[in-house]
Amino acid sequence: MTIRRTFGWFATSAAAFALATLATGFAPATALAAPSCAALATDPANGLAGNPVIASASSAVVAATGTHAAFCNVQITYSARSGPAAGYDVGQAQAIRIGIGLPLSSADGGGGVQGAWNGKLENLGGGGCAGSVGSTTGATDAGYIGTSTDTGHTSAENGPLCNFGVIQAAHTLDLGKIDDFIYEAVHQQTEWGKTLAKTYYGTAVTRNYWNGCSTGGRQGLALAQKYGDEFDGFLVGAPAIYWQQFRLSDAWPALVARDKLTAIGKTLTVAQFNAANASAIAACDGADGVVDGLIDDPRACKFSAAANICGKPGAPAAPNCLDADQAAAIDTIWDGPHNHLGKRIWHPFDRGVPGGTLINFGALPSSAGQVMAYDHRDLTFSVSNLFSDAAAIAAAGNPPNAITYEDEATLGAKNTADFMDTQDPDLREVKQHGGKIIMWQGAADQLIRWRDSVDYYRRVATFFGDGEADFTQLQSWFRYYHAPGVAHCGGGVGPQPVDLFGALVNWVENGVAPDSILSQGGAVATRTRPLCPWPTTAIYNGTGSTDDAKNFHCGGNLDNNRVARCEMPRTKYQYENTGALNTEETDISPGDCQNAKNDHGGE
Repeated sequence: MTIRRTFGWFATSAAAFALATLATGFAPATALAAPSCAALATDPANGLAGNPVIASASSAVVAATGTHAAFCNVQITYSARSGPAAGYDVGQAQAIRIGIGLPLSSADGGGGVQGAWNGKLENLGGGGCAGSVGSTTGATDAGYIGTSTDTGHTSAENGPLCNFGVIQAAHTLDLGKIDDFIYEAVHQQTEWGKTLAKTYYGTAVTRNYWNGCSTGGRQGLALAQKYGDEFDGFLVGAPAIYWQQFRLSDAWPALVARDKLTAIGKTLTVAQFNAANASAIAACDGADGVVDGLIDDPRACKFSAAANICGKPGAPAAPNCLDADQAAAIDTIWDGPHNHLGKRIWHPFDRGVPGGTLINFGALPSSAGQVMAYDHRDLTFSVSNLFSDAAAIAAAGNPPNAITYEDEATLGAKNTADFMDTQDPDLREVKQHGGKIIMWQGAADQLIRWRDSVDYYRRVATFFGDGEADFTQLQSWFRYYHAPGVAHCGGGVGPQPVDLFGALVNWVENGVAPDSILSQGGAVATRTRPLCPWPTTAIYNGTGSTDDAKNFHCGGNLDNNRVARCEMPRTKYQYENTGALNTEETDISPGDCQNAKNDHGGE
């Protein structure tokens, strides 16, 4: 894909202004008087009206309310490409909708030279398959310019399967829409934020930040990978990287239940699963030295659901106890998808992640259906064609179009993932520019496997460590924090991170690296804990309340736990149905991990 593009120009009566814009793609600051908000979209001198790459534009002051400050709300539709030559359908044009919230300038009564603006830009990420422009008041209330985008398609175009990515009549991918979704829209979002700052305030931004979680986290890493020298800092939460693989793995719990239990006339309930999960938490809770209802590192927890078989000591009573087949199914869910050679294809739903969202035992989830629709270039290709293994296909009578998980994963990696996955560990532009990254994820994330973040962080550490996973040198500019017991982008039983964005700004602007980040709440509203930069963890000092962060310090090394570390290898990218593992790119010794398996009875 093209890494850098310069598409637009701004219409103006000044020839030099136009020439400068044609050279850069974005308008320079002008000596004209600062325009009012209302004039931004109507006066051609401001670069929106009459611009051939702006399909529509509006601007208006939004009055202050009891909860939000007044701001200038600019909404534009950017369209610089169209048709098959640019990857779109016949007759289809690019349509990236961007919202830009500008704290009021002096021209609109904001006071001072820059009005209410603090000189900075906070670009806000989206969620899911996007499709709508989000609110920017979280940024403008704090004095930042805020930006958001629908990523080039509407909610209606999402349909049930993120339909925008497939041209159904031609059975091809809509690479134009996909590129807008993954890269181009968020880049245009940030560039237009910078451009309108120059126009509205007459001065350039002093700091450029990204702030997003889930899809917004993935967007942040996409920008870091391709435009890392254009940002000062990235806040990346629970990033939806490895899009094709993690969304296919959403199907694993229901797939196991269907192929291993329903096929033999048995069922599994969410209540039974959650009872087993509660037993796992109880069994592994104290491994970090504190009993608090949390598993610090779920990778190291080897509790088997077999302990909950009816009649065993400590097993729950009926109907939440299990039979042997149900226990084996839960252990298979916790182990994650494997291929016919016994190699893990993708990271699992860990112990500590509650059932009821993606861990359910009814229909296979539409997120996996989206992956398959893209892989097969067919929105009618049913997710029910997916099977856990060849034996399950045979047991089902070899239905037409059936495909094993490992073959679907391989097909997706070879056929689609290069356009979707944002998995490149090369972040040299961020480092060389002096940028900073804070990445975090809850270890009880019910929507995205938390190990995905550990996987990526380790790959980045290995890339910059010349083949060795050197976390120490990486921490000087890129830190990852895992949050035990926290769910997707927040919630759950673990303490929630407090002011992550503030920690990023302090690091960028004052050079104060966040050696810990305060978290608070969860199952105990008053509980506080430090979140620690990976691979350190919160260690109890031995005295005082375990609900008070001051009685903990960051230390230790979760990566030194060989059992946990050796849970990380997975099949190599585009070799999901083979025996090749990604141990080299993660600096994990296969021999060392075989010893770890032997130490734990071959698990």
